[in-house]
Amino acid sequence: MQSEETVAMATPIPLDTFKLGFIGAGKMAESIAKGVVQSGVLPASRIRTAVHKDASRREAFSSFGAKVFDTNQEVVEDSNVIVFSVKPQVVKDVVLQLKPVLSKKKLLVSVAAGTNLSDLQVCMERFIFILFIYLFIFYFFK
Repeated sequence: MQSEETVAMATPIPLDTFKLGFIGAGKMAESIAKGVVQSGVLPASRIRTAVHKDASRREAFSSFGAKVFDTNQEVVEDSNVIVFSVKPQVVKDVVLQLKPVLSKKKLLVSVAAGTNLSDLQVCMERFIFILFIYLFIFYFFK
């Protein structure tokens, strides 16, 4: 059970303007982002990601209107909800790299396969898994 102090520290996410950022621009992130847009949960203009190497991944996100940055830091700085969708072997390194820009005002979500919550909480205290994002979306967008 959460204490009143923990609940009081939570910062509400502005539902009419919040931006959804993806760390990792692979097929899973693309599918989730397209689903969010096609279902009407968010317009494509409020989806963010970064592409470092593969130009086809940049095109995949740009093709439906998502904003594509050059760095993950830019994605974090410009997003309210951050979805970590990277390969399991790099998730800890990516989280530790981004830790300086991951403020308490950001909602962190992991869909990284094979990564458990206790591993992520070593890096950051406030991760949720994809199971909870469904509750978040249905609660706020029913």
